[in-house]
Amino acid sequence: MMRLKQTQMTVEQALKTVENAAVRFAYSPLVNATIEARLTPHDFAIVDDLMNELATLSGVQLESFDPILLSLRGDWAVSNDGLGAIAGQVGDAELQHYLAQREQSFWVSEADAPFRGSEPGYINLVVKVPLNYGEPSGLLIIRTTARDISRQIYTDQRAGSVVVLDDHERVLAADSDLTVGEDMAPAPFMTAILEQSASSGYMEGDVTGERSGISYIRSAYNGWSYLSVVSLKDVTAESRVIGWVTLMMCAATLLLTSLLSFFGSFRMYRPVRSLYDLSARITGVAEPRGHDSDEFRIIGERIRNLDTNRSRLTAQLDQQVEQLNEFFVVKLLRGEIPPKEIDERLRLFGYSDVWTEKCVLALQIDTLEGTRYEEKDRDLMLFAIKNIVHELSPPDRLHTCIVTGQSAVVVWGGNCGSAQAYMKDVYMRAERIQKEIKHYLELKVSIGISNVCASYQQLPQAYRESVEALKYRVKLGHESILFIADMASGGGQPSAYPEQLESRLIDAVKETNAEQAAALLEEWVEDVFRSEMRFDEYQLSMVRLLTQIMRIVNDSGEPIRWMELENRSVIDHLFELNTKQDIRDWFRESVIGPAIRLLDERRGEKYKSISAEVMRIIHEEYDTDLTLEDCAARLHYHPSYIWRILRKEEGISFSEYLAQHRLKVAKHWLEETEMTITEIAERLRYTNAQNFIRYFKKIEGVSPGKYRKQIHDSNVS
Repeated sequence: MMRLKQTQMTVEQALKTVENAAVRFAYSPLVNATIEARLTPHDFAIVDDLMNELATLSGVQLESFDPILLSLRGDWAVSNDGLGAIAGQVGDAELQHYLAQREQSFWVSEADAPFRGSEPGYINLVVKVPLNYGEPSGLLIIRTTARDISRQIYTDQRAGSVVVLDDHERVLAADSDLTVGEDMAPAPFMTAILEQSASSGYMEGDVTGERSGISYIRSAYNGWSYLSVVSLKDVTAESRVIGWVTLMMCAATLLLTSLLSFFGSFRMYRPVRSLYDLSARITGVAEPRGHDSDEFRIIGERIRNLDTNRSRLTAQLDQQVEQLNEFFVVKLLRGEIPPKEIDERLRLFGYSDVWTEKCVLALQIDTLEGTRYEEKDRDLMLFAIKNIVHELSPPDRLHTCIVTGQSAVVVWGGNCGSAQAYMKDVYMRAERIQKEIKHYLELKVSIGISNVCASYQQLPQAYRESVEALKYRVKLGHESILFIADMASGGGQPSAYPEQLESRLIDAVKETNAEQAAALLEEWVEDVFRSEMRFDEYQLSMVRLLTQIMRIVNDSGEPIRWMELENRSVIDHLFELNTKQDIRDWFRESVIGPAIRLLDERRGEKYKSISAEVMRIIHEEYDTDLTLEDCAARLHYHPSYIWRILRKEEGISFSEYLAQHRLKVAKHWLEETEMTITEIAERLRYTNAQNFIRYFKKIEGVSPGKYRKQIHDSNVS
């Protein structure tokens, strides 16, 4: 098949070379300018130019090469012989056959369609001029012979013969010219090949009465077929000889290999055994039982174990070095390293003091509310922030970035020449970090920036300053970049605590008026943070308000644990709040709201108790000169307070309830006793019987006497 492929490539290369040269000629300006003209012998200059151009086509290494240029409109033909008529070069049938083809450039075998009475074996290339036009003005015909194609065939007598067929299965070329022009389509093997859908393959069949192996390739270029026919008898004979030779060579090789292996194995095994024993000693792995173990496999496994252990130890060491580095920085920032040891530790960890300016940045997440994260994700987000800082910070500026507590702490250096230029550069980098964190993590962060320091010994103070700067978020809100130099310089005017607002807010809490308390809290927060104070003064203001509210609740009898803070200090929780909104929400939802609910519940219980006590006194002393003032004096409350409680709890005043109860008692006496109406009136403390009768009749609709009579009559009946 390789020989057949080689033949196909060689033949098609020659044909494509001819076709490319012909197409270039057809595209030439000379041809396009003259193809529609009517040439005469007087146009010998043009004819001479055309003949010269045609002559250049013969440089394609084909011996039989006859180019002809035909002008259909000018009715002339130019060939190597000169100018003539078309009829002298191409017959009418041949010309019509060419014009009927749809292709612009194609090969025609005269073995399939002989014209002009030519001998079989001629092959023509036809190119329509000009190209890519619907109606051609002329034709370029290049004639060659099958003999030229045959010369391109690779010949090898041992590999059989090669036959080239045109697209109608007629022989174009072969190892000899004896079969040129023969129609191979009726041959059984050719019929079988045509039935195959594959463009190449192998099959066996009878060729010239002899069983042969046939390899074939059908070309996609021009539809020609390439056949390689090899006699199976010759192949079998050669294969038999090759088989015996191969067998003897294999036997000799096997014998020689066995001898070399036998004598060489002892010599080769000694270093293998030494390596095996050495690997066992290094890894401490016992020798496996049995003698059929693969020692090379065991050695490989031991070496892989050694490499794995080495990689693991290296990774652990690198991780521990990084952890030690971060631990050193944490201790340095916290001021836990004596100043005299700082330089030695810096050299130990490979740091060199090459910066003239240094500062510390503290980054904190403002809030996780409204994000896709939960509180349990905070540490993970801090490490993500740390990675973003490393990505955005140039190595010549970033000293380190660590996570400690609720902050990511960055130590930055620089050589800007002045503190002002350095802090401007720090601000720009901090702003970019803040934006990238918001873009990638969708988190709002604030950044506190310390003052510029010149030495590593000043970093503990710088760290405290950066954390202190973050506390001023309470005034500026989320996504702040805070310089301690700007924050600590506050206090331009004396702070004035809003005592009047506090008093009104406390009164609203006492009155359990949640709506008014919320509005006053809003005013209080705005008033406090409108003042220019130090951060500790803000904290004292918040603690003062918190203490007042807690005192109210404690005075009502509720213990301090009424605020649910998960076993944390109330003050610590208050100091963890970052913004005005956080403080406002915390006071409203965690302090004032619960306080009002507790006071309301406590007040409701107290009201019920007072109301019940008043009812008891009325029920027990209704037959005395009982008054609201007497009850209030006994209970140690103001009469109007008792009156409001009865109105709220019972929906009735003291005098109305007393009168209703006395009426109820009077009805009972009228029904169950023989007491006179006068006696009843006296017992119930009426000034005279007429007042009692009028009140009874007003309420019941009948006089007391009629009421008793009705009751007695109903009992008798």
